[in-house]
Amino acid sequence: MAWWQFAVLGAAGGAVVEALAVFKWVTVWEADRRMPTGSVKAKPPGWRQYVDVPALAWLLAIRAALGAGSAILFGVTAQIDGAYAAIACGFAAPALLAQLGSVPQVAAAVTSRQVAADAAPQLADVAAQVGDAV
Repeated sequence: MAWWQFAVLGAAGGAVVEALAVFKWVTVWEADRRMPTGSVKAKPPGWRQYVDVPALAWLLAIRAALGAGSAILFGVTAQIDGAYAAIACGFAAPALLAQLGSVPQVAAAVTSRQVAADAAPQLADVAAQVGDAV
């Protein structure tokens, strides 16, 4: 798959999370509109008391971006393959990226370029060992 396909599918996975959040609050709203007998209340509450549209719009954009980014990251490095995996990666993006960020080497690579400088002597030693073995 191309990187843009991973991006689209990952963003869709992130959007699914927000769709489920909206579904949850609409379900709560629908239940609060009814009396125990099942009939609709005379003055039912408005749905905007239950669904925070501006916050959900921001969360949708953020989740879609995180989903797209994580699916691209995992897809182009061949960690995932296929549409289902890209959608699942987008769905779980915040957890995946938080877990990835907790790896000390990854956290250091993201926050500093010192990792490359520290690794240079080790790479030279490995190259020398490989050269001696050949």
